[in-house]
Amino acid sequence: MDRRSLLVAAGAVGITAAVGGTAAASAALVEHGPRPLVLWELTGGFVPAGWDLLRAPRLAAYDDGVVIADAARRLRIGGGALRSLRNHATTVLRDRSNSRRRPGAPVIADVPTTVFTARAAGRRFSLRFEGLEETRTDKAYPAPAYALLDHLSSVRDRALAVGSPWRPSAVRMVAVVVSPVSPNSSSAASAASEHWPAGVPVPQLGKDEFVARLDLHDRQAHALLRAVPQPDLSHWPVFRTPAGVAMQVNWRYLLPHE
Repeated sequence: MDRRSLLVAAGAVGITAAVGGTAAASAALVEHGPRPLVLWELTGGFVPAGWDLLRAPRLAAYDDGVVIADAARRLRIGGGALRSLRNHATTVLRDRSNSRRRPGAPVIADVPTTVFTARAAGRRFSLRFEGLEETRTDKAYPAPAYALLDHLSSVRDRALAVGSPWRPSAVRMVAVVVSPVSPNSSSAASAASEHWPAGVPVPQLGKDEFVARLDLHDRQAHALLRAVPQPDLSHWPVFRTPAGVAMQVNWRYLLPHE
């Protein structure tokens, strides 16, 4: 995705490609634009259906100095700060021993996995840490892992505090089936839902699939934003498709590489 098409004024929202179904949603993302030099993501943990597909990276740093936190705020940092961040991440992530848990460290169930990724000199380095933040007091991982977490956290906190809103021309919609009901059903799910928003594509689900992801631009994304103007992970509006399927829907803005 061209960065220039993303750095548009607020309100310019719109669709490029559509990907539906759990099989596509679970596949590795294809990067369409500038790849981040440093990426901090969370995955897994005890979360509701569809939540993980919508979860935004906590921080993405690009080679022009733009950092984006939570797919919500953007900030441009200086070249020195960017090099420091990339070099720190590369140094930590190229040493796989930094992701090895301390023998005897307590295991906490249902916590997310932190994924750090860095790119340098044409190479990619990535490590995963289960419950990195939750195990800090127990020092479950080597000190460099927590030092990198602190460095990334400081950049993210600054972006959230003083950055400008990130309002690109692309959004990601996730829809989760609540219940398959007929158009004339009087069930609670049907009664509580609204008609599927005009102009928004209806996800096409395969057999036994109940979660879909669609990346939207242009008119289709505008239609979604009109239907759900303020996305809230704690509240997923329910809409009923023309086929009578009630689906919870939510969205977030896409990043340049998505």
